[in-house]
Amino acid sequence: MINGVLIGFGIILISIPIPIVHFIAIPLSPFVAGFIGGGVAKTDEKSTLRFGLFMALLMSIPGLFFIIFRLIFGIDEIFSISSDIFIVILLILIPYTWFGSTIGALISYIIRKNQEKN
Repeated sequence: MINGVLIGFGIILISIPIPIVHFIAIPLSPFVAGFIGGGVAKTDEKSTLRFGLFMALLMSIPGLFFIIFRLIFGIDEIFSISSDIFIVILLILIPYTWFGSTIGALISYIIRKNQEKN
């Protein structure tokens, strides 16, 4: 499962720096990461929630680093955005990542299950 989670996390990170494409890729990347990572991890109906939680935990690590740096160094804003708003954005993105990657892994499982029947 760790390989699938790391591949999914890599897909999310790779979709961020691509110019212009990132406007479409970032909102869809948790679903795509869950779909591909769930296929690699071969998740089933019981492990899809755990897969999504692992993806969300990986996404929370940069947020935790930011909060720690904010407390240690007193960072007030990043790119002219208040650090409080940045933390709220992170708190919204973590459940979004969990939901998208869980749904992607579940659909990957359903497709694999239907292919095994045929």
